Amino acid sequence: MAQYELLIHARRAVVDDRIQQAAVTVDEGVISSVRTGSEARDIGLAGDHTIDLGDDVVLMPGLVDPHVSTEDVAVGTRSAAQGGITSVIDYGTDGEPTATAPTEVDTWRDEVTGESAVDVGLWGAAVPGNVGRLGELLDRGVFGVSAVAEGKGVAGAPTLDRARLVAAAEEVMGRGGLFAVDAGVEVLPDLLDVVRRTGGRMHVRSVADHEELPMLRAASRDGLAVTASTNPHMLALVSEITRGAAAAATLDPPVRDAANRELLWEALRDGTIDAVASARLGLSVVWTEARRRGFDLADVARWMSGRPAEIVGLDDRGGIRQGLRADFAVVADDEAFIVLPGARELGRADSVYTQRALAGVVRWTMRRGGVIDPRTLPVGAVLSKADG
Repeated sequence: MAQYELLIHARRAVVDDRIQQAAVTVDEGVISSVRTGSEARDIGLAGDHTIDLGDDVVLMPGLVDPHVSTEDVAVGTRSAAQGGITSVIDYGTDGEPTATAPTEVDTWRDEVTGESAVDVGLWGAAVPGNVGRLGELLDRGVFGVSAVAEGKGVAGAPTLDRARLVAAAEEVMGRGGLFAVDAGVEVLPDLLDVVRRTGGRMHVRSVADHEELPMLRAASRDGLAVTASTNPHMLALVSEITRGAAAAATLDPPVRDAANRELLWEALRDGTIDAVASARLGLSVVWTEARRRGFDLADVARWMSGRPAEIVGLDDRGGIRQGLRADFAVVADDEAFIVLPGARELGRADSVYTQRALAGVVRWTMRRGGVIDPRTLPVGAVLSKADG
């Protein structure tokens, strides 16, 4: 009888892009085998520790969130773990230090080491004062360089005008780095031209307006290395409904009308939008809306785990298959809950759902084969692109 450190029997698991019965074994923090169908019931499997999951939950890969702020790393990453997230990539522009210079990247790493409940990496940030020196950030192992176009982002955040934005894109993509940008229809054509000229990679974050979608579809048809993500609130909230207006007014991007929301869902369905960047309640928000439109949790896992991991280059996670990290979330998909006002560790993007009913309760989150307990010492690693 084969013996493993951990054996998880799941009546429903996201494996090979569909939900099926699975037996997953873990050794030294890595998935050592995955058996599905009749093989999942093999009595020749045994584990030093065995977890039997019931019919009421789905075993998913841990979520990868490439679009977060970990200004308070301990609180932010503990909150992430409670939402099924096992890896996050920090914006690089929120809080102190920022990530606009190599020394700030080093300081950020020093300050988050030993503080994070999940694995955490960093975007370098392009701001008006450092365009022309962005290669120094890539050399420090950031996962790419992010930028925000004028008219985008939260109030007070550093932005780049059209000329600086194009220059930053050329610099980063010319170095082979990933350029991640919050940009609208006004400047997106110029950035797509940079992708064509350099053959580089660009990720368009926070897609909010349906006018951007034809441009992204054309880029895909042309074979450009362009990916895109949107936010949970863009898929759930609409401007016609004003409940929670004070909290909704702080969201970035601002919510649009219902017709725009449905076009974003269609873009997820056809692959124009690759991923959904989350927050603590992101999984539940997206699942509540996705199930109404005929999607299942395998789709959600692709948008919130598999594709984000691929986009940022985390090749060792994002799915349930042999050789990947044993990062999991167990979700009760038919269980609902009410978001309570004043709940601890809800960020701005979460508090807008106060008093709303959401489906999908994260029962527990596992990193490297161990359940993350927010009451214990943080165990998350500080990630570097150089490690990959």
